Parts: sequence; structure tokens; C-alpha cells
Amino acid sequence: MFIRVAKPVPTFRLLDARRGQRQAHRSYALTKLPRRVVQLIRGSLRAKFIFVIVFLITALMGTVTFVVDHHERQAILEQTRLLALNLGTSLAAVSEGYLLSYNYIQLEQTAEKVTAENEDVMYAVAHAHDGKVAVFSGRTDLQGNTLDDPVSQRALQADKPLVQEIIMPQTREPGYDVAIPVYAPRSPQKWGTIRLGFSLQRAYALIHQTRRDLFLLSLVAILGSTVLAILLAMRISKPISQLVAGVHEFAKGSYDYPITLDASDEIGYLARSFEQMRTSLQLHLISLADEKRLLEEANHRLQETQQQLIQTERLAAVGTLAARVAHEVNNPLAIIKTAIHILRNQSKDDNPAQENLQIIEEEISRIARIIRELLDFSRPRPSEEVVQVNTVIQSMQGLLAQDLHEKRIALKVVPELGLPPVWLSADQLKQVILNIVRNAEDAMPGGGELVIRTAQKGKDVEMSIADTGCGIPEEHIPHLFDPFFTTKAHDKGMGLGLSVSYGIIQNAHGSIKVESKVDTGSTFRVSLPACEA
Repeated sequence: MFIRVAKPVPTFRLLDARRGQRQAHRSYALTKLPRRVVQLIRGSLRAKFIFVIVFLITALMGTVTFVVDHHERQAILEQTRLLALNLGTSLAAVSEGYLLSYNYIQLEQTAEKVTAENEDVMYAVAHAHDGKVAVFSGRTDLQGNTLDDPVSQRALQADKPLVQEIIMPQTREPGYDVAIPVYAPRSPQKWGTIRLGFSLQRAYALIHQTRRDLFLLSLVAILGSTVLAILLAMRISKPISQLVAGVHEFAKGSYDYPITLDASDEIGYLARSFEQMRTSLQLHLISLADEKRLLEEANHRLQETQQQLIQTERLAAVGTLAARVAHEVNNPLAIIKTAIHILRNQSKDDNPAQENLQIIEEEISRIARIIRELLDFSRPRPSEEVVQVNTVIQSMQGLLAQDLHEKRIALKVVPELGLPPVWLSADQLKQVILNIVRNAEDAMPGGGELVIRTAQKGKDVEMSIADTGCGIPEEHIPHLFDPFFTTKAHDKGMGLGLSVSYGIIQNAHGSIKVESKVDTGSTFRVSLPACEA
């Protein structure tokens, strides 16, 4: 009987399979790590704050480290190069006499002394005028030989101090080969060359030490900034988290959830603003019924205003019609006035009807004047008169002051002396002033102050009339000079005063503007072109 035994699975295969699974899981986790970091930064203000600060400090310190390392390296190498050149020049100055007198023994002693006293000097060589080695420190076997390497050849051909970058043959370290040509006294003939091998081992050691110090300093700065960023982020994000929790409760309709923070910065101000909004919303919900009633009343007033606007349009149409009819009415009035004048001339002075005829004639003249004003309003004509603005204001000041005083309004006139005259009749200017003053009176039912100023603005004469009344609403200002536009009662005026004034000023090539603020007052500015001399 044969019994088959299953072959055992080798243990090392199971271990390899498990190890492969762990490595695959670790690789998958590493590939998912950047995505999780990005999601964390996007979804967290604290992570954004820390990331930005650490990134900026890292970039800044990296840039500083690179720049400082580069400049420090250049400075150290340049300083070493100058030191090597100075040593070579000094050696050449000392060795010049020995080389010219063929005193190679003293020359060799000098070269050995320089090499022994300066650990950075690796060799000192003196070449005769034929290029052969006169002295080579530590290499007596090279005396009398000609060095054919490129560095030696360039050094022998140099007619001025030459510094070459080389690799030291003894230490395989970078260094400088300094060649100083030696000339015969008072002769351009080159008598030899003094060379010096200067090692850069200590210079590069100093560069590497500086680089390590900069790296450590940058690392400490980055770690410190990271810790500081974490602390600041926690300090900033904590009240923000509390504020977000309160806002979420507020969004759910829990208006009784208070939002209180002890912070006194912008976040605290934002929390207090949210708390004020919550309180205001509560009050708004309580007074919703009253708001509804107020809206209904406002709608009723709006309908009334609409009816008033319709009535104003009707009045404007009537005014336009009246202006058109005025011309036709003038003719019969002229006939009637002529007839009355004839009757007065034919009747005796003691006739009782004489007085009545005079009254009738005066009233007809008044009607004709009114009709003429309507015609002037519809067809203004340019004035051919000149007037002094200050003179007209002074002539009206007494009557205006008395009338305004009865209404508890103080009048103040501030004229600028020496103003030029303007092209406008005195009657028209008086009419403009009276119309503006009457509007100011209506705006100050409880009294106030009225100031009339004059001044020259470039080529124009400006007259400003300012009051301390109730002001004009902003929506009324564009229609202020429209014919028949008024906010007064029907028995207070028909809205022609300012439109007539606008027409007079426009006809005189001037301008009239108004500046007003509700509950503060209004200022009318009338500008008229000055009359050229």
C-alpha cells in the first residue's frame, strides 16, 4: 500500500507573498498620501494657514541660503586668490635678486622656507630665463628640467601675473598656480618666472562649514516658523470654529442660540455682528405683522401719489394750453385797454366813472403782464441789458429781511466786491431771486437762516442761496425745474416759479443747479457769464 503525502509549501514562499502584500499596501498608501494632504489643505483653514506660512518661510530661507552661500563662496575664493597672488608677488620680490645673480642656493632656501611656513603653499618653483627649473621645493630631481605640462607652459609664456585653477598633484585638491614673471632691471627682457602652488583645501572647508551653518540656521527657522504657524492657526481657528457652530445653529432656525466670543479682533467683531443680526432678526419676526400693515399703508400712499402725478400731468397740459391761448387773448385785451383809455380821455376829471375806468385799466394791464409772463415762459427771449448782481441783491435786501424776519428767518448777505456785470435785466434777476427765496421760506416753516453769497468763478459770476430747511428728497431733484412740478398744497403755488427761473437763466446762457440734503438744507447756485468789457 502506498500512501501519498502532500508536499509542504515552502515557508519562504509564504513569507515572500506576505511581504509583497505589505509592500503593495504601503505603496498604495503612499500614492494616496498627496491626495489626502491636498484635501486636508483645501478643507481646513488651519491647514491652509500652516501650509502657507511654512511654504513661504521655506522658500525664503532657501533663497537666502542659496544667495548667501553663493556670495560667501565667491568672497572666500576671491580672498584666497588675492592671498595666493600676494604670496607669489612677495616670493618673486624676495627671489628676484637671487634669480638674476644665479644664486640658486639662496633661492632654494627661500622657496623651502615659504613652503614650510605656509601650510596652504604646496610648492614653489623658480624658472630660469630659458624655462628650465632652477628651484623646485621638495623636488631636487626636477632641477635643470623643462616642464612640458600645459599649466607650466602657460605660466612660462605669461608676461604678467597669472593665476590658474589646478588640481594639486599631491592631494588631488583644487588649488591655484600663481606665476609671477621676473624682468631684468631697467630692461623689458624676461629673466625668469616664480611660481607658487596654493591649495584651496582650507577655503573649501570654510565654504562647507558656512554651508552647514546656513542649512542648520534655515532648518531651525523652518521648525520655529512651523511651531509658530501651528500656534497661530490654533489661536485663530478656535474662535472661527465657535463662530461656525453658532452660524450652523442659526441656519437651522435656532435663533435663541447666542454667539459669544471673547476675542477683540476682526473675528470678535464678526461674531458680534452675527449676534446683532440674530437679535435684529428676532425683532423682525416679532414685528412682521406691523411691517405688513406699514406696507399696506405705503401701497395706499403710492396709489395716492400716482393720482397726484396724473393730476400734475393734467395741470401741465392745461399750462401748455394756457401758454398757447395767451397770444390769442392779448389782442382783445389790447382793444379793451385802448377803448378804456379813449373813454378816460373823453370823460371829465370830475366824472365819478373816471376812478372806475382807471381801476379797470390797471387790472387789464395786470392781466396783460401775466399773459406776457406766460409767453416769456414758453418763448424766452435774450436780454439786452446788463446788471450788477450785488446792486440788485442790495436793493432787495431791506424788503427781504423784513419779510423773512416775520417768519423767524435770519437773512445774511455775503457779497464779493468788484464783480463784473452780467447780461440780464434787473427785473428778471429779481424774479429768479424771489422764486428761490420763496421756496426757501416754504422749506423753513419753523424758522432758520438764509445766506446769499456772490463770487466770481472764472469767467462766470455765481450767486448761491443756501437755506437750513428740510431739504429736497433725492428723487425730486431731477424734476425740480419741470413746469408745474410742486410738492406744495394747491393753494400754495402751481410749480412755475423754479421752471420760470430756469428758463430765464438758460436764456442768459447761464446755469442753475441745486445741492440738497434732507433735514440739512438746500443750496441753489446760479452761474451767469460775466459781461466782457
